[in-house]
Amino acid sequence: MIKLSARTRTIRKVHIRMSMFAVVLAVLLLFSVLSCGAETNSPEAQPIKASWKVTTQKKPWQDMKPITVAKKQDGRVDVEIDLNTLLQEIDGFGGTFNEKGWVALSLLTPEEREAVLQAFFDPEEGAKFNICRVPIGASDYAVSRYTHNETRNDYAMKNFSIARDHEHLLPYIKGAMRYRPDLKVWGSVWTPPTWMKTNGAFDGGRMKHESGIYKAYALYLARFVEEYRKEGVNLYAVAVQNEPLITTNYPSCLWSPLQYLVFIRDHLGPLFEERNLDAEIMLGTVQDPDYYKFPHTVLSDKKANAYVSLVGFQWQGLSTVAQTRANFPEKRLMQTETECGNFHWLPGFNPHKPPNDWAYGSHTWRKVKDYFDAGVNSYMLWNMVLDEEGKSIDAKLPWPQNAAVVVNKKTRKAVYTPMFYAFKHYSYFVEPGARYVEITYGWENTIAFLNPGGELVIVTENKGRRKKTVRIGFGENQLTAELPAASWSTIVVPPLN
Repeated sequence: MIKLSARTRTIRKVHIRMSMFAVVLAVLLLFSVLSCGAETNSPEAQPIKASWKVTTQKKPWQDMKPITVAKKQDGRVDVEIDLNTLLQEIDGFGGTFNEKGWVALSLLTPEEREAVLQAFFDPEEGAKFNICRVPIGASDYAVSRYTHNETRNDYAMKNFSIARDHEHLLPYIKGAMRYRPDLKVWGSVWTPPTWMKTNGAFDGGRMKHESGIYKAYALYLARFVEEYRKEGVNLYAVAVQNEPLITTNYPSCLWSPLQYLVFIRDHLGPLFEERNLDAEIMLGTVQDPDYYKFPHTVLSDKKANAYVSLVGFQWQGLSTVAQTRANFPEKRLMQTETECGNFHWLPGFNPHKPPNDWAYGSHTWRKVKDYFDAGVNSYMLWNMVLDEEGKSIDAKLPWPQNAAVVVNKKTRKAVYTPMFYAFKHYSYFVEPGARYVEITYGWENTIAFLNPGGELVIVTENKGRRKKTVRIGFGENQLTAELPAASWSTIVVPPLN
């Protein structure tokens, strides 16, 4: 055994102590790093980020840098969203299947046509349309005038047929259903069979006020529901007449409020019950701004009220939405036809082709907001697709109207108009079952919805020529967004709890 000197023993003790100190220090450093990592990964340390999608005139549908959601500092905001005040439930969004739309789509290659249908109906990346309208007989965007039974005095509807719809409308609908198998479709009449009208013509005239005629017309609508369902289409509702107080030079028909009441209460409702049809009856489509004409007259009658579950409004009908919502809160309300633009009664009307410009997109964006503010549950576009001329079959003024997608007849290419993106800023993000959220203060170009999963959807427009910084408050939180000039934005805040 080797005997160590005192000096050597002292040095070795110092080395041992230094080694122990180093080990302790390393352990402390490791613990510190792990603790920091745990803090970084904790929910409290991770800032909440809201996604942000923007459309400008030069660049549609662009992803922006996520926005940090922060706690309110001084309470000063430009918009205050009241998360405690949830109003009407949202059913969805859609548009109208018209014959001229399918004709335009047929100009495209099969691959390009599928791309357009996917852009509207795909539930993942498309505009997510889930409710759509189909004309019962000819609309003003049919290829030509027709009804499903022009056999005079065929009260039993022995000659009722939807054969014409196999040419354009059913291929259009079934094309959409490839992407949206659960698509809900509702039917709307522009003109009853001509022998049911006072003038015996497709355009104009008045519905005959006769019990036998009403009975036959109720059967006409029931047969339409039944035949479409045989084709695999979820035809879930029918509207009695498009714009019943307007007579035009395209398929149309005048009805009085009293006629609506008598027809729904005494004929249509009872016949649907008799045939075990669960299709809903829409009081629509109401274009008139006077609440007391159609909504009040029909819904104040207890028996008629029981048959009506939907009320449809368009154009000046906006003025009656809030009162209908207040007096009949149990009814589902729908905006049934967005305004088509290029108004022929205003300066700037183009008789040759519609503009399909940013201004029309902005007009549509605002109409969607106005109708949801008033209390509707769903919103419909008019023509989803048209050619570049966009002309109706009006006998005196073939009115060129805007559409979401335009197919150029010469180039045979599809163009997505600004209105397509203006509408998609709502339909893509706001889910069926969402609730409209009240905004209690602030900037009027903002609207909000709360999705079933808890996401807060904020849709806003900056109409100005300069970028605008907007502070939006909700509950204890807020976010700040610098909106590009002339833009639409949708901001989605993830669930906060």
